[in-house]
Amino acid sequence: MRVSIGGDTFLVLHGKGRPNPHAFPPLERRMSGWIYVDHHDPRRLYYFNYLKHLVPFCGNAARVLGYILLGGKNGSIEVYASGPKFVIVRDGKVGITLNLKVGILGDHTKVRMEGVEHLVFPVSGVQNYPLRALYISLRSLKIHVNIYEKLGDHLFVRTWEYNYPNEPEGCATGTLAAASDYLLRNSLHRITTLVRSGDMGEVSGDGETFTLWHRIRIYTP
Repeated sequence: MRVSIGGDTFLVLHGKGRPNPHAFPPLERRMSGWIYVDHHDPRRLYYFNYLKHLVPFCGNAARVLGYILLGGKNGSIEVYASGPKFVIVRDGKVGITLNLKVGILGDHTKVRMEGVEHLVFPVSGVQNYPLRALYISLRSLKIHVNIYEKLGDHLFVRTWEYNYPNEPEGCATGTLAAASDYLLRNSLHRITTLVRSGDMGEVSGDGETFTLWHRIRIYTP
């Protein structure tokens, strides 16, 4: 089963016991990675990126796992990915709520959430901005790098994840980091978001706790 949310597309596999990524079926072009659902420990997130590296926490992958465990029905559940993560399903949209520590440092912001750190930069000309060059200049910090700009009604967000060779089509924690910075700088509580894939989402927050929502898409053979 293929599942897309927030700019990521995953191949979902089911099994019992620890996964062996070398036995996974190949990904289609531009897919983000594999989510393995262990029926012995179903709430534990096993997400392997397209490089076949086990990633402790991915906001989009955690939301997919929560959606699967809830059977697509409205509700909420904790999944375990670098600690417990709270996932909500509401009428085909899936949210994740995280506590963020946002430190605004003049022209950029450091955002920390459990297991993930981001540097966030408001920019002009976000769609053509040389993000790769910015990431390379900051690579020694071993941190994800985000840029954003308000375009019309949406906050356009781009992310370069640390130690990845290519820019992703979207990133849940990157979108949360950028949106939290925008909301706090402008004394707002809600903003719609847009990533490179065209996926539109929404982030709301109270200054410490923020929730990201996206519509989920399921592709069956």
